Amino acid sequence: MNQRRLILIAEDEPDAAALLEFHLRRHGYRTIVADDGLAAMNEAFAHKPDLLLLDLLMPKLHGLQVCRMLKTSPTTRYIPVIILTALGTPEDKLKGFGQGADDYLTKPYEMPELLARVNSLLNRALVA
Repeated sequence: MNQRRLILIAEDEPDAAALLEFHLRRHGYRTIVADDGLAAMNEAFAHKPDLLLLDLLMPKLHGLQVCRMLKTSPTTRYIPVIILTALGTPEDKLKGFGQGADDYLTKPYEMPELLARVNSLLNRALVA
C-alpha cells in the first residue's frame, strides 16, 4: 500500500535528503526531493504528494512561507505537512503550527519516530 504513497522531501542538505529518501523508499514510499523552498512549492503543485516533509531554513523561500501557501491553496491544503528543522524553541513550534503544519519534529530526530509520524498522518488522511 505504501508503494502508491508519494512523499515530497523539502530539504536543502543533500545528505539529510538522501537519508530520508533511503529510509522512506525502504519502507515502500515513492519520493521526490526539492532542495529549496521554491522548488518545494512547484513540486507540491505539480505532483500533489500524499505528504510533505519540510525543512524551514531553505534557500529561495522559507519553509514557513511554503507551509502557509500550501495550506491556504484549495488544491494543496489537504497535504499533511511535517516540519523537520533544527529550530526547536516553543516559539518556533507555535509559528509552524500557526502556518498550518500537521506535525513538527526537531533535528536530530530518530528515524523510527519520524516513520511512525508519517504513517500516522497518512493513515489519518485515508480515513478523512
